Amino acid sequence: MSKISASSPKVLGLFALLFFASCLMTLSFRSNPSSPAYQRKNGVLVDRKKNHTPNVAFVTFLGAFTGGIDPNKPENDDDDGYYVSTRVLGYQLMHSTTAGTNASIPFVVVVTDETHPRKRARLEKDGAIVIEVSRISPGWAIPGDPRWKDMMTKLRLFELTQFAKICYIDSDHLVTDRLDGIFYDEATITQHTLQDPKNMRDDEAAMPRTYMMAAHTDYWGYEHPYRPPTDGTYMNFGFAVFTPSKALFNYYLSVLGIPGRFDMGMQEQSLINYAHRREGNMPWKPLWHGWNVNWPTEKDWR
Repeated sequence: MSKISASSPKVLGLFALLFFASCLMTLSFRSNPSSPAYQRKNGVLVDRKKNHTPNVAFVTFLGAFTGGIDPNKPENDDDDGYYVSTRVLGYQLMHSTTAGTNASIPFVVVVTDETHPRKRARLEKDGAIVIEVSRISPGWAIPGDPRWKDMMTKLRLFELTQFAKICYIDSDHLVTDRLDGIFYDEATITQHTLQDPKNMRDDEAAMPRTYMMAAHTDYWGYEHPYRPPTDGTYMNFGFAVFTPSKALFNYYLSVLGIPGRFDMGMQEQSLINYAHRREGNMPWKPLWHGWNVNWPTEKDWR
C-alpha cells in the first residue's frame, strides 16, 4: 500500500489548487453586489463598511429663548445663553482635536417649533442634526421658572428610536476630553425590568420589558468627595446615557398624567428619577465617575 507524504508533488499541487480556489471565492464574495457587505441606497450600490453610521448619538435640547426680549428690538442670538452654549457644545463634540468624536458619532439638537429658524440653520451649518419635536405640556407640574417651560418636552428624546443609545448632555456642559467610549460603559448594558408587584401601579402604563438608564448621582453642591459617591439615590439627568423606547416614553406620559405622583421641583428630572428610582423595577445604573462631574471642583479636574 503506497503512502503520500506532505512533500509529495500531488499533495503540494492539491494544496495550491485549494489555496487559489479560496482566493477566487473570497474575491467573488467581496465584489458580489448581492452579498451582505453591500447595500443599495437610492438605486446605487454602496459599501456598507465605508458608509457605516454609528447607531448612537450625542444629543442636547434647545427650546425657545425666554430671556426677556424687547419687542421693539430685533432678537440678538448672542443674548441667548443656551443657544450659544449649544454651539460651543457642538464644537467640542464634532470639531475639537482633543474632545471631538473619533467615530463620526452624530451631534443632534432637539428643538421645538418656537426655536428660531435662524438658530436652527446656523446649528446645521455647524454640522449638527436638528430635529423638531412637538412640545409636551407639563400639565399639573407647572414650573416656577419660565425658563423651564419646555423641560417636559425633553421626554421626546425617548422617541428617537433610530438610535440604540443616546448620550444626553445639557448644553451648559464643558467637554474636556473625548466621550466616545461612554457607549461601552458597563452601566449602559440593557437591563431586564424587574417584576416586583409592589412597584406596579394600576393607574400607570405598563413598563417596557427591558430598558437602559445610566447617569451620575446629583451632588447638589461643590462640597463632595473625590471620587464622587456612586450610591446616591437621586440621579442628575443633565448628563445621562439611555436607550430610546416608545414603551418607556408612554410610561413616562402616564406618570406625568397623575397629579402628585412625583415631586415636580426639577421637572423631567424628577419624573425620570421616580420612574428609575433605585428601589423600583427600573433602577438607574451609575456611570464611571470619570465621564462627567456635576458641580465640578478643581479637585475633580486634577
